[in-house]
Amino acid sequence: MDFQIFHEFVFGFYPGILSILLVGFFVGYLSSFLGIGGGFIYTPFFHTFFHLSAVQAVAVSLAQMPISSLSGLLVYIKNRKVRFKEGFILLLTSIPSAQLVAYKFGRFEETEFGRKLFFGLPVSELAYLFIFTFFLSILGVWNLISAKRKKQKAMLHSLSRDKDVLKEQTSAPPSMTFKSILFLLGVGVAFGATSSLLGIGGGFLAVPLFVYYFKMEPVEAVATSFLGIFFTSFGTSILLYSQGKLHIELALVGTIGGFIGARFGSLKAIHAKPYTILYILGSMQLLVVAWYLVSKLLKILS
Repeated sequence: MDFQIFHEFVFGFYPGILSILLVGFFVGYLSSFLGIGGGFIYTPFFHTFFHLSAVQAVAVSLAQMPISSLSGLLVYIKNRKVRFKEGFILLLTSIPSAQLVAYKFGRFEETEFGRKLFFGLPVSELAYLFIFTFFLSILGVWNLISAKRKKQKAMLHSLSRDKDVLKEQTSAPPSMTFKSILFLLGVGVAFGATSSLLGIGGGFLAVPLFVYYFKMEPVEAVATSFLGIFFTSFGTSILLYSQGKLHIELALVGTIGGFIGARFGSLKAIHAKPYTILYILGSMQLLVVAWYLVSKLLKILS
């Protein structure tokens, strides 16, 4: 590691190190609060300000997740917020799907078609731009709608004295059935694929599904998602490093800030109102999509 990559930062070497430490802290805090990998910020950040390719940006984003997610995960385990059964079933399919997609996407960037330029950008980058903005926009809108509904239910619960309403709000989570296990395995495939393709950890998909299909509290969904992020990102990072796609020095500096931020974020999430997590998650998704689209359009038009 020679840290020469920090000279590629648009404002210079030392500002590059400082910016990654600060972004790492913010991402660690936000990701542990929301149960996501933080790559929705990291990936476009490295892609834009360090001029990394799409796959390289994803690789660095994923590589800083294991230690950061472990930092928050330990807090959640201590407070008994992790649903291990659902988390480990998710991992059965998320790990292999993440490995497969990472391998294929890494190879696609090196093909003649992947390097072909359209509108001044390689096909691989355009494909990534479309997938990133399309899926993140849908998830952002979905989470905002979900947060509004959960807030309305919370207000109804606080105002109503109807026993049926109280029973509904405090009912025990449903037991695992064969159908729910198959569904969770399918979610694992999508979790792993989005994690390795977009570098976002998969929590954007898993958290709302855990909340509304498996009836978890948002903090439980966040904690269980972190379990998946830790193992999935760790395995995928090793694969991308073996392909020569990972700038380990960038990931190392980001991890330092992320480890500290994740401790604070997980402690905050434990005491947060349920709908607050979903509101912030949806808003951040749409904000990043807007910023990323504008930055790419300016690059195309310049």
